[in-house]
Amino acid sequence: MKILIAGYGYLGGALGKSLVSKGNEVWGLSRTIGAIQADLTKPDTLLDLPAVDHAVLCQAPSKSDNYYDTYVAGTRNLIRALAGKLSGKLIFISSTRVYGRSQGEGGAWIDESVEPRPDDEDGRSLLEAEQIVREASGIVFRLGGIYGPGRNRIRQIRSGELLPEFSETYVNRIHVEDVVRGIELLLNKGRPGEVYLGVDDQPTTQNEFYTWLFERLSLQRSPYGSKATAHSHGPSNKRCSNGKVKKLGLQLKYQTYQEGYSTLIS
Repeated sequence: MKILIAGYGYLGGALGKSLVSKGNEVWGLSRTIGAIQADLTKPDTLLDLPAVDHAVLCQAPSKSDNYYDTYVAGTRNLIRALAGKLSGKLIFISSTRVYGRSQGEGGAWIDESVEPRPDDEDGRSLLEAEQIVREASGIVFRLGGIYGPGRNRIRQIRSGELLPEFSETYVNRIHVEDVVRGIELLLNKGRPGEVYLGVDDQPTTQNEFYTWLFERLSLQRSPYGSKATAHSHGPSNKRCSNGKVKKLGLQLKYQTYQEGYSTLIS
């Protein structure tokens, strides 16, 4: 298969490597690296895209970007640029941020049947981009927090750069390898226009997660609060269900944070 990956960063690079290893032709699109150097916010840079079987949109804003330009305008521009060039599926990587904080009150369970009610502009931009994709018969993969090699905060915690908050707020995570497995599954079996949640089997409170992690790292828990928080836009305290994508056939390599972080620590 010929596959375009728009946004060739942490996730896009991992996905591209996996797809190539399975014999696929992959074009990575980004502003600085990849086979295609282009800017999703600038339509004139998207004029010569190749004809492909599938496209995966996993763009992410840089510090100088905003969510609307990156996700809404960028997604719309890419879909227009692929008109007549895309014969198969379009998959958009979104985030559980589309659910507002009030929707997760008390650790409430969330699945795809719950209508998102984002409570900030960034969440609203993500939801608008999702709607654009679904109107184009694309598939939305809403992810929890992605972690993995090079993206796990272990170094910052060991150095004292990050003093996490031991709160009772629930957080949803998924290992980058399992995100890749999920995308590959959706390329094969995902239903056009559908939304799937991508999280592991065990949403956990910050207290549970960081208590376990500090014990594994043989670190003392600090009494001084935090220098940085895991989610700058504020926690929503929701617990997300992965039942739909698992019913489709997703088999997680790292079912909980314990399996995933044990590998990273060792």
